[in-house]
Amino acid sequence: MGELTHLEHAVLHAFLAGDHPALEALRDQLSGLAVVHRIATPTSFATVLRPGRGAPRAPVAAARVVLDDLHAAVPGLPGGAGFALFVEDGWLARLEGATFGDEPWPPDLAGFTLHHDDPERDLSDLDPPEG
Repeated sequence: MGELTHLEHAVLHAFLAGDHPALEALRDQLSGLAVVHRIATPTSFATVLRPGRGAPRAPVAAARVVLDDLHAAVPGLPGGAGFALFVEDGWLARLEGATFGDEPWPPDLAGFTLHHDDPERDLSDLDPPEG
């Protein structure tokens, strides 16, 4: 198992920013989060995650939630990149990233900036189960 890259760390924190109760529980999973496996191509990556023991399960209604409203501006990458975070049964499960326009990731990602599609994010998929 490995550790998160600087980009993965920043992307996770950006996805989990906010005051929704499920985001708070998912942020608590970051402590002790392990990288189980990583697949990388010149234009994409997929990182399988495992929260540490004792981390709280996020109270979400759906078995699978995908957050995919985050993009990056990266020097040397004209089209930028987009990201998706998969939450399975309330657990951080996988982080994916891909460049746009089939451009390869630059060797140095210094200076990237992250932004959400809409500052008023729709997080209703993270709402807790009713009842």
